[in-house]
Amino acid sequence: AVSSAQQLCNGYSELCAKPYDSLTYVLTHNSYAFSANPAANQLCGINDQLADGVRGLKLSAVKPVNSTSNDAADAIRLCHTSCSILDAGNAKDTLTSITAWVKENPNEVLTIMWNNLGDFGTSDFNALYEASGIIEYSHVQAYGNLTWPTLEELISSGKRVINFLDLGADQNILPWIMPQFNYVFETPYNNSNETSFSCVIDRPSDPEQPEEMMYVMNHFLYGSLVIEIPQKGSANVTNAASLLKQSKTCTTTFGRQPNFLEVDFYNKGTTLQIAAELNNVTYTGGT
Repeated sequence: AVSSAQQLCNGYSELCAKPYDSLTYVLTHNSYAFSANPAANQLCGINDQLADGVRGLKLSAVKPVNSTSNDAADAIRLCHTSCSILDAGNAKDTLTSITAWVKENPNEVLTIMWNNLGDFGTSDFNALYEASGIIEYSHVQAYGNLTWPTLEELISSGKRVINFLDLGADQNILPWIMPQFNYVFETPYNNSNETSFSCVIDRPSDPEQPEEMMYVMNHFLYGSLVIEIPQKGSANVTNAASLLKQSKTCTTTFGRQPNFLEVDFYNKGTTLQIAAELNNVTYTGGT
């Protein structure tokens, strides 16, 4: 029987037939880092980000300062630079919460990108993904295959979470966590003012097939105290005309729209509206 309700994929029926790698997603930089702490990169928690339409989460895996747990699933903490600066707690708790959202929102495709700052091994990530339940929803992309399913195909399969790891991934051991720089490159991230945003390949330094890869367009500013501090005061500008300008420049430079708009303070400015514009849909707000 044909459903009378038109299927939505990430909030829009027009996106269902589009390959995963042809679309733009808002990716929150240090998604977990929200608090009154000056090192915070976001103003809202991950559940609010997901409700608003964010579909990419950038997480940093860091070793705790003093761990009392022997559980491998507790080994990874979410911290900004170091856990003594901003400690957002156990990664397992955050992933468990994300899993609940994924389960409750069956027509949504989500991307998780990890910065492996703690140099964790595959066994640590396996324990974390098993304990949180998110492994059940994790898509397996054959190693080196740069042809991606459509959103509709990912949703139909039930495997709607795409996982990337910048360092230490081994798809022979964990096929569902992919070495990011085999699939996705990034533009430079160390930007301190509006004029420093650029559309060049920064990481990896010399990809084999850049024209076939997805890409992260880094668009957030650092100020500087002793550590690099996100610039919340500039976000209304950074996440509006400036973001659209860099998106258009990178689209021209790379011959396709950016896949991930990595931003701080995503809910300042018009980040989500710009992603919708790049996807050629009319922004309708969060899911």
